[in-house]
Amino acid sequence: MKIRKLFLGDKDGQSIIEFALVLPILLLVLFGITEFGRAIMVTNILHTACREGARAGVVSPAGDIDSVATARAKEILQAAHLDLAKATITIQVLPPDVKVSVTYNFEVLSGGILDPFVGTIPLKGSTVMRYEG
Repeated sequence: MKIRKLFLGDKDGQSIIEFALVLPILLLVLFGITEFGRAIMVTNILHTACREGARAGVVSPAGDIDSVATARAKEILQAAHLDLAKATITIQVLPPDVKVSVTYNFEVLSGGILDPFVGTIPLKGSTVMRYEG
């Protein structure tokens, strides 16, 4: 046993040091994948809110397009538990089309791990539909 230690050395702490070096990179990748998935989910919700708002706007009477489309888009965002203070809903009536756009300031939730790299990401959804009223 003493001859083995003489030639190979003592490697008891090697795995701890390797783990300490790899852990930050592993956590960065793990949190990055999680936040990327959340960003895709929020983008999908924004597109749904735009589509629903545009659909509500194109079937409403001509004078109520803005209010009906905005209300429906807000309903979808609230149902998904997104903060309306971070969302901007824009309605454009360009005869014969109605365009609904929603911009959302997406913030990462990774406890400050990804904040220096990412911070706040503006996500946007947009839909154009032909007015039927």
